Amino acid sequence: MSTPDILIRPAEPDDAPEMARLIDMAGGGVYEFLLDGLVPGMTAAEMLVPGLAGSSGSFSHRHSGVAELGGRVVGVAHAYPVDWIKTEDYSGLPPDRLAHLASFNATQDWGSYFLSALAVDPAFRRAGVARRLLDWVYGRARTGGFDRVSLHVWADNPAALSLYASEGFHEVARAAVPWHERLPHQGGSILLRRHV
Repeated sequence: MSTPDILIRPAEPDDAPEMARLIDMAGGGVYEFLLDGLVPGMTAAEMLVPGLAGSSGSFSHRHSGVAELGGRVVGVAHAYPVDWIKTEDYSGLPPDRLAHLASFNATQDWGSYFLSALAVDPAFRRAGVARRLLDWVYGRARTGGFDRVSLHVWADNPAALSLYASEGFHEVARAAVPWHERLPHQGGSILLRRHV
């Protein structure tokens, strides 16, 4: 199935709620693990909206491309220079949760352009949307002077691993993120890289 009517465009502040839903989905539970219970009555996705709607910081919509169909956001790619991670302020997050993900944060391809999230609404998968969003990311990387894109994928996500392999990504390293009842992944996270 192909969906030629889908438009790939830079994200806008008004896209933030749909982007948050998709980025939360892409994280495979990471955002719930980090944010659950920090603001009573708010879901992890709801807590992501202000950052995405904002114009500063690595989480801003300014670092995202979206796939739009009929005025609805059905996919998102969020990417930025990986070295920005070194200057992120995580002081508002619980130390025990950050410690659990320490190997993930330390296992990076420094100097690359980092795809932090790629997600397509389940109703629009297998229609080439993810590949078109990846093309958008590759273009942004090249425009920014980067020669490669890196990303993390859960080792137990065969669909994502297959997509990235077909796009020319190769394993660089593994982050031994331990299993946790609120982050139930087996095999940790795999760091992948592709030259652009």
